[in-house]
Amino acid sequence: MVVTPSEAECAPIPPSGVPLCSVPLTTPRLPADEAKQISVLFKALGHPHRVQLVNLLARQSTPVCVYDITMAMDLAQSTVSHHLKQLVSAGLLRREQRGIWAYYSVDREATEHLSAVIDLDVAPQRNKCDPVADTAAAGA
Repeated sequence: MVVTPSEAECAPIPPSGVPLCSVPLTTPRLPADEAKQISVLFKALGHPHRVQLVNLLARQSTPVCVYDITMAMDLAQSTVSHHLKQLVSAGLLRREQRGIWAYYSVDREATEHLSAVIDLDVAPQRNKCDPVADTAAAGA
């Protein structure tokens, strides 16, 4: 059942047919320089294998040897190394050399930056007078 707000709850639509905005954007916009830095992190996640690698390593409590990562990914060593290098360059992963083996772990600070961009816990409640949101909810 779709509940529509009463006319008294929403701003009236003027004769022009273009609705007036009733709720101004009050949350601060992400600064351009910070958005640029964070976009590098998102760009690094632009390949399914890299998303899988970050997800795999994010679930580990200690750094993981590249050999074990390669076995878990079921990909060629060169492919895994290429994607790991991309993630390290972007700052999403940390690389630690131990003898002949490299160990990788997720850079928690970088993932905090990613999650802050889409943190729904700080998002305000949806405006119940928003016809777009009402339409989306009706289709759900």
